[in-house]
Amino acid sequence: MKKSRMLIKLKRMTGPGRRVIAGRRREEKPDEKTVIMKGKVTARVLNVRDEMSLDSNVVGKLKKNETVEIIGIEDDWFEILFNDASAFVSAKFINPLIKTGVVTAKLLNVRSLPNIESEVVGKLKKDKKVIVVDELDNWLRIKYKYSFAYVSSKYIDLSAKKKKEFLYQNRKFLKLDLEPETKLPVEGSRIEMRVRQTYNKYGNLLKALSDYLGIDLASAIAVIAVESGGKGFDEGKVLIRFENHLFYRYWGKENEKVFFEHFTFNKDKYWLGHKFRKNKRDDWQTFHGDQDKEHDVLNFARKLDKQAAYMSISMGLAQILGSNSKILGYENAVDMYENFSKDIRYHILGLFDFLSPRMVKYLKNNEFVNFASYYNGKGQARRYGKWIQDHYEAFPEELV
Repeated sequence: MKKSRMLIKLKRMTGPGRRVIAGRRREEKPDEKTVIMKGKVTARVLNVRDEMSLDSNVVGKLKKNETVEIIGIEDDWFEILFNDASAFVSAKFINPLIKTGVVTAKLLNVRSLPNIESEVVGKLKKDKKVIVVDELDNWLRIKYKYSFAYVSSKYIDLSAKKKKEFLYQNRKFLKLDLEPETKLPVEGSRIEMRVRQTYNKYGNLLKALSDYLGIDLASAIAVIAVESGGKGFDEGKVLIRFENHLFYRYWGKENEKVFFEHFTFNKDKYWLGHKFRKNKRDDWQTFHGDQDKEHDVLNFARKLDKQAAYMSISMGLAQILGSNSKILGYENAVDMYENFSKDIRYHILGLFDFLSPRMVKYLKNNEFVNFASYYNGKGQARRYGKWIQDHYEAFPEELV
């Protein structure tokens, strides 16, 4: 989360009546304001000032990793407790120590103070998510409604994380027709033809996906057109490429004698020189470019180590490596392969599951070079970014 967005969220958390008033006199008693949360200094040395201005007086300095108590937020400044008074520091160099937790009790009392005799101000149900701003012995200070309150730390799981919902788990997408009701004539330049063919094959699903992700349909079409080989199956088998050097990494390094009897690759340029033989007396054979041979190599490798074999292939429409299966939401590469073998929808959904929030944001903003720097690598960013841009612009305006 960007710092500016985080500050907005923190301001909302503090609730009404907690705005920091510029020019507040430092001699006022600090207990007139409640500590909102704690934070850690990220700068090597951070100036502490008497007002919210870079032109104001420096009243002290803080070192990196020192903890501060925050009592207010205004613009890009935190008001903190400092030497028994209040002062100001740039929020840019403070990392708020906020955690999230999940209620584990069936019904948890929320109290006004961190002790069992204090007033019960509310209750929280099991699995309710809470924002924790401070830890006090066996109690947690949490954001509660428009203020703060306390719950027993015994009934809050601070390790719980929100489970990501992956696109392939959404049954709605798996049931959608791939093709749009009305198809486009395949005409124009080579790029225009590729864009129209992609739309005609997958336009209905891609329209639903683009609406869900908040990106232009033209962007979704452009990414599929550029980042895929145009098809995901060959004669009923999912399209794959077996990578010898990856199988060496995942299995062969610990089993070199057997590995080098059957597999070889260029040790300097590991993506080259891939050859295979079933028996050590056979001649070495190339296999890339022939799907029957690719699958023969995979079938042989999985007898040696099933998981390592599937981790060593790129598969499907976008040729995503099996080693990335967890990013797509699968337990392992075998599960990914089994789904990819069923339906090309899994290929398309997998490609968009593979995209990080940052990459989706770049697509939303049509920043294709930035997108490509993450998807294709910085060395290929300009080339692929321009290619995606060209495909984006080739999509018919009436459908955008």
